[in-house]
Order: sequence, then C-alpha cells, then structure tokens
Amino acid sequence: MRTQRTVWLALLVAAIAASPNAFSQASKPAKAKPDTKNLPYDKHDITGVWDPAPYMQPKDEVNPLALNGEPTPLPPFTAWGKQKYEDNVKFIKAGDVNDCDPFGTARNFFTPRPFEVIQAKDRMLQHYEYYDNWREIFTDGRGVPDDVDPDFMGYSTGKWDGDAFVVDSSEYNGKQFLTWTGLPLTESMHQNERWQRIDHDTLKIYFTFDDPKAYTQPWHITFFYKLRPDWRLDAHPCTLSELKKWDSLGHKDNLPGMDYKSPK
Repeated sequence: MRTQRTVWLALLVAAIAASPNAFSQASKPAKAKPDTKNLPYDKHDITGVWDPAPYMQPKDEVNPLALNGEPTPLPPFTAWGKQKYEDNVKFIKAGDVNDCDPFGTARNFFTPRPFEVIQAKDRMLQHYEYYDNWREIFTDGRGVPDDVDPDFMGYSTGKWDGDAFVVDSSEYNGKQFLTWTGLPLTESMHQNERWQRIDHDTLKIYFTFDDPKAYTQPWHITFFYKLRPDWRLDAHPCTLSELKKWDSLGHKDNLPGMDYKSPK
C-alpha cells in the first residue's frame, strides 16, 4: 500500500509541476459576461455600432430576413405589388441580385450585418457595413428640397419626439428591393422610422412603409439592434472585380438589375 501511495503522490507532484496554475484555475469561477444592459445611458445618444437582433422581432410581423423561404405573413399587396414581388422572387431564384447598386435604406437595415451611427451637429450619419453604403438624416429642421433627385437611399429628415428619434424618408427611385426576399418598393414609397434606445444595449426601430402603388395600406416592421462597443465595421465597397469573380463561380446573371422580366 505504501508503494501504491508513493506512486500516486509522485504522479500528483508531476502533474502540479507540469501545470503550476492547475489548482488556481480550478478554484476560480469562470468570469461572467459583464451585464451592461442596466448601465446608465442617454436616451438621446444612439452613436455606436449596432448589430441586428432578428430573434427579438414579434412573430406575427413580416420577417424581412426570411432568406430560406417566403416571409410570413406577406404584406398587403396591390395587384401590381403582388406581381412585382413574384417577378422579384423568380429573379432571385433564377440567378442573383449581386450588383453594385446601393441597397436602399430598408434593405440595409434588414441585412445580417451591423451599421454605425454618427451624430453630427446638423445631421445623423449611418454607415452600413454592406457595400460601404452611407445615409444622411438631416436634423436641422429642413424639409425635402423641391429639386431633389430620386435616389437609391432616398432623402431623409429626422427630429426628436420625446425619447424617440423620428425619421421620414421619401424620394426613392424604385430601383431596389425593400427587403432581401424581394418585397418591392416604388417611387411613391414613404418610410417612417421611430428609433428608441430602450436600454443601454438595445435599440428598437419601428418601421412604417407607405407605398400605395405596391401595398393597399401602410404596414410595419419592428426590429431590434444590439450595441457592440468593441466592434469596428468591416465595410467592403462593391467593385467590378468582385462581380466578375462572382460570375466566374457560375452565377451568370449578366447583371440585369431591376429590369428583369419574368419568363412567360
């Protein structure tokens, strides 16, 4: 027995020598992730990098990230809007929508990538990771200029309503999808957003889409984003070389863009 105990003692000493921190590591509990949710914060400060949290969206709303199937439920289409949506779905399934056109505001919000908010004196800037897109939201009280040209990103103005930052966007050119799933938008789209920082880590945005050509009535999406203070955007601009590389992999879409016509 003495010999056996001696052998075990020798093995234990060897183990301790090989791993001098074994006991100290075992005795220390694992570090818990810091709970930042309840930290104090300024409800009017929404600067920083925000990452989509689609798992927080109410289940009865249109899912803008239903990449593996049809968003359920569907929004209230007009006859034209339903046909356009079906054409877009066929286009997505037949090839790819990979071109260098800006995604537009809504589709940028509903990507699986983060965006950064930068608050300036007379505007708020959004920097989206996908395609390195930028958006200006003017906060100096101006209206929409009479001579503004319709654009992929539209024209946006914003103001504070209590603790909510309210954004109105219009003047879209209708050459983009509203979401990844191919929901359409037209030049008549009016997009309203209510941003609310509901705790230190969480931004809630309530979107209302009013586009009478594509939808019979305004409809909404509630989406949430989580603050990522340790993140930096890994933004990559779209380039012709990347598109050629994509096509070389067998995605021969010939970049038809939004002028795609569904097959007879």
